[in-house]
Amino acid sequence: MKIRHENKDDHDAISKTTIAAFEDYPLSQQTEHLIIDELRKADALTVSLVAVINEQVIGQITCSPVSISDGTIDWYGLGPVSVLPEFQGQGIGSKLIKTGLSLIKKGIGGCGCVLVGPPNFYSMFCFANYPQLIHEGISQDMFLALPFTGNIPSGIVKFHPAFMQLPEVEKEIVVDVIIDYVIAGVKVDLKKPMIQSLIKKGILMETPGNKVTLRPAFLAKYDPYLAKVTQFRVSELSRVHKNPILMAIKH
Repeated sequence: MKIRHENKDDHDAISKTTIAAFEDYPLSQQTEHLIIDELRKADALTVSLVAVINEQVIGQITCSPVSISDGTIDWYGLGPVSVLPEFQGQGIGSKLIKTGLSLIKKGIGGCGCVLVGPPNFYSMFCFANYPQLIHEGISQDMFLALPFTGNIPSGIVKFHPAFMQLPEVEKEIVVDVIIDYVIAGVKVDLKKPMIQSLIKKGILMETPGNKVTLRPAFLAKYDPYLAKVTQFRVSELSRVHKNPILMAIKH
């Protein structure tokens, strides 16, 4: 097995490897491959290493820049990390992580790295929880950091916007709501986990009568195109709603 930088011919294999690696992971929203694609498009894929056996991509690790509210620079986010299921348990992921961390520290002069993951696994790479570093919306014990210098930042850490991806099932719900959208809101089953997830993200707002309305500004953080469609839909409905002649034609 060898570890090398990705090249343009690896992109499809990386997506397939990432999808397969996270398919049965209970905490995954199945958006990891989309995150890598968006980081690449935004030229924010600081490190992308692949593990290869007989020219087959069997694993990949991603590193990208993060921002910290205290102004600290040169910190990076580690992940996603993926290994094909049939090659898991052989230490390939660990080798990818060690190589990636070394490249961030020595290759590009990074000052530290953060990730979201189980502390009992990542502690072997010297990651630990630092209460002064916060990633909003994530349990504090799952947000870990590895400083490469004596300076430990203090503030809110944000990953690249590429990490704001909607799972396909949530996109489908948003599209359905857009199609059925009326000024008074769309009736939905509020007990559905995906509906609750969209409400928690602020994309849907609960209204009386078990209905929801869309919030384009929040949706734009995850999907700018659907946000524009939503805004157009809302504007058109508002125009019709205020015009009695158009309302008569509509009905």
